[in-house]
This record gives sequence, structure tokens and C-alpha cells, in this order.
Amino acid sequence: MKAFAQVLAAAAAVALMSALVPVATASADVAPVRRIACPSTAEVNRAIQPSVLPKRQAVKLEATPTSCQYWAAQDAAMFQVSVEPGVSTMKQAEDKARAAYPEEFQYLFRPQPLKALGEGAFYNADLAVLVYWELSPGAIVMMGGLDFVEGIVPVAKLFRPMMEVYTIPGERTVNGRQWRTTCEDYSATARCRTDIFATVIKKTPTGFETVKGWAFNSLTYRWSDRALWKTNPLGHTGKWTSAEGRQWRTECDTPNTGRGACRSYILTTVIDHKGGKYTQENTWVFNNQVLFNS
Repeated sequence: MKAFAQVLAAAAAVALMSALVPVATASADVAPVRRIACPSTAEVNRAIQPSVLPKRQAVKLEATPTSCQYWAAQDAAMFQVSVEPGVSTMKQAEDKARAAYPEEFQYLFRPQPLKALGEGAFYNADLAVLVYWELSPGAIVMMGGLDFVEGIVPVAKLFRPMMEVYTIPGERTVNGRQWRTTCEDYSATARCRTDIFATVIKKTPTGFETVKGWAFNSLTYRWSDRALWKTNPLGHTGKWTSAEGRQWRTECDTPNTGRGACRSYILTTVIDHKGGKYTQENTWVFNNQVLFNS
């Protein structure tokens, strides 16, 4: 069994904070994440019920940070899910949708509640089936193109905020593990701390102690312009030493990070328990990631 000493994880977080150039704000409110993670065509096809939409399969996906466009065979547009610009509440979404139906229009705007997608979610099925729901706090999405009401919910539930575990405040279970994320405004972006419920080995004055509880996993700096990190080592590939003498290394725009991101690692002590004995070794441990707009 291998775990990180809590005291070392905390020290890593403190070292990171002191190394940054941007200054944290006092606000506890953070801007919504208006970015969407697009499920694969295979996931969409599994969610679509054959009895509802027989012999129609998604074969291509065109994704942007704010939209997911799916295509069927022969380049036939299938459906799209996109973040509604300038809308942050379900009331605003309904008002915006209603404004698209003037009184002289031959179709009527008659929203129907769709509680399976959350509080305030609704669909309108006169001209076409359009579905609106809150993807995450302050981020409203619209789905259009699937011209049936039955079976929409399983497809809609596939869509999640981009990098939800690391960028959206709250507690959630993913892949059988419990995660907890808190966020705060940080200069021109936001910084989120993600903890994981895990078994942690703590060093004590008399030896070691194994406990279960919330443990630091990583920090994430939400999407911002690269210029914000121009003089900050967390935004550039390289190795460096913090003012506290801790060794760091950062990699950016690699297959490991993906385009538009940096991941930083700190050299720290890992405690292992094997064969009835505790051992310690120094190794590079993932500490934080910086996300860029481009």
C-alpha cells in the first residue's frame, strides 16, 4: 500500500501558493465553467434507444470548448449540444427561448418541464424538440436535433462540464472514488483544490499511522490566457526550485498534458507499507495543472 504523507502534501500546496505571481482575491464566488465535455459517438449510440431512433447512428463528432455537433452517415447533421451564451439561469434560458417565438409566428412556445435533467429543465416540441438544462451552476446548455422526446434524457446525461472533477465545486463519485472540489477566485482566473477520499499514511513522533480520510490530490488553475503566466514557472516547461527549496518540474503541451495545459510535479517523499514494514522514497508527484484558453 502506498500513500502520500499528509504533512508533505500540505507543504507542497503551500510552496505552490508562494511561487505564484497572481494574487488571490477575497471572493468565494467563482465564475461558471461554460465548457462542455463531449461524449464519444460510441457512448451516444449506446444511449440512444433503438426503438426510438432505429438504424440511425452517430459516426462523427465535431467538438469545440462550448459545443458538441454529431453527424450521421453521409454527412447528415444529427444533433448538437451547446452552451447558451449570455445565459446563467433557467429563467433566462426560458425568456430567451420565448423571445424566438413572436406572436405572429405560426408555432407556439409551450415549454414542458423535464425534471429528470434537474430543477428548471424544460423542452419545447412545437417547431422542433429543443431541450434546456443546467449543465453546472451558471452554465445552461441547449440540445437540438433529436426530434423525439422519449429517450432524450439518457443522451443528455452523457454531457458533463469539462474536467468536472477538477474545475467544479462540490462532492462527487467518479470511477468508484469520492472526490471533493473547492474553488476560489484567483487573479484573472480561478484556482480549484481537489481532494480525494483515500488511505493516507502519516508520519508521527513515534512512527507511522494509517488513516482514511480526505487527502490533497491536486490544484487546478482554470482556463486563462497564457500571458497571465508569462513570468510564472508553472506555465512553462522546465525544472526549478521554489523559495522554500522544494524541487519542481513542469511540462506543457505534451501528450501527457494535452494541448493548452501544463502539469507540475514536486519532488516529495512517498511512504509505502509492504511486508509489514514502512519505507520512504523520494519521487515526483503530480501537484497542479494550469489550463490555457488556447
